[in-house]
Amino acid sequence: MGWHREPLIGFEPETTGTDPHGTRIVTGAVSEVGAGEAVGRREWPAGPGVPIPEDAVAVHGVGDERATAEGGPAAFPPRVPGASRMSRPAAACRVPVHAGAEAA
Repeated sequence: MGWHREPLIGFEPETTGTDPHGTRIVTGAVSEVGAGEAVGRREWPAGPGVPIPEDAVAVHGVGDERATAEGGPAAFPPRVPGASRMSRPAAACRVPVHAGAEAA
């Protein structure tokens, strides 16, 4: 069985922009795949705490009103659900890490 048929978890952030040094996460989604089929997906508003530019809203559809009403640190999970029980290494491609995210 190839690695792509094994259980996988993907994380996709939607952000306020494209600058890896100043962009904030607006929403985060976790998708779980098993045997090549989607088995679960959760999405959380993160509430970036800054205005969301209109060009970013055009991409993901989450504006200031929704982000303020639904988002914030309490809405976002401290851990990726399902990741610990999978005992698999995590891998990512072209994903900048926001070093200050844990302090937000």
